[in-house]
Amino acid sequence: MTVFVSVASYRDSELVSTVLDCLAKAERPDKVHIVVCWQHLGDEDVSAIADNPRVELLDFDARDSRGACWARAQVMRHYADQDWFLQVDSHTRFVDNWDTRLIATADATGAAKPVVTCYPPTYDPATEFTGEGVPSQTVVAEWTHDGLPVYAQRTIEDRSGRPVPAHFVAGGFLFAPGTFVREVPYDPNIYFHGEEISVALRAYTWGYDLFHPTEVLGWHYYIREEHPRHWTDHVGTNGGKSWTALDRASRRRVNNLLRNPSVGRYGIGPVRSLADYEAYSGCDFRRRTWTNPV
Repeated sequence: MTVFVSVASYRDSELVSTVLDCLAKAERPDKVHIVVCWQHLGDEDVSAIADNPRVELLDFDARDSRGACWARAQVMRHYADQDWFLQVDSHTRFVDNWDTRLIATADATGAAKPVVTCYPPTYDPATEFTGEGVPSQTVVAEWTHDGLPVYAQRTIEDRSGRPVPAHFVAGGFLFAPGTFVREVPYDPNIYFHGEEISVALRAYTWGYDLFHPTEVLGWHYYIREEHPRHWTDHVGTNGGKSWTALDRASRRRVNNLLRNPSVGRYGIGPVRSLADYEAYSGCDFRRRTWTNPV
């Protein structure tokens, strides 16, 4: 079983460590192909992974970047019909045998088209890695002023190892059959807020069933206070590439999808409807309410 690994990296000092850990912890690294959207300013040393035949670096000047979804879309264009698709951020650590364990988790769902996704527990590269953490489920905590859900996490008490239904997806840890790339390609015009709810809606309406793992399969570096971000670099007018301009247009696009969707490449799928997803997830996008459907 081959695995295509998508990594979006924006001026990230953790990139090399993430890629090396991904390969070192895979049970079958020979079946893994990692594609990185490497957005940088020429000041990063990636020599440790640059010549690895299992790693493909897509070289972009960070000043030309248009955000995380744009980066993920660049990576998806290099998908070559691998059996499975894993999307992570460039500041991730992996459990031993993550590849076979994720495949086993997906198989355990019993779904024809499973998506295994979560916000992994945290790690900090400045401290000793302990492998601590607990699995969590995603819930809606509140809504933004323009009607996009804001998520929070709740601990999953079930430690049986069997995945549990999820209502939302996490862009930084998403595992699915390779068909996901063809059927739910990332919309490069979405900036940041709205990424995950739009992907969840589109995946569900394409017939994918969403699940959280009940065991820890990876870790994510969340804090990153001193690290550069797209929105700290792309300020001012910048020819329409400023983060505020991108974010404004993106939010309008996401809100239109959530309230007046159409079927298409970046629209909803043909298998289920918006109403089906609202009923499943507990979200009412027009009223900006959420009822936990547990």
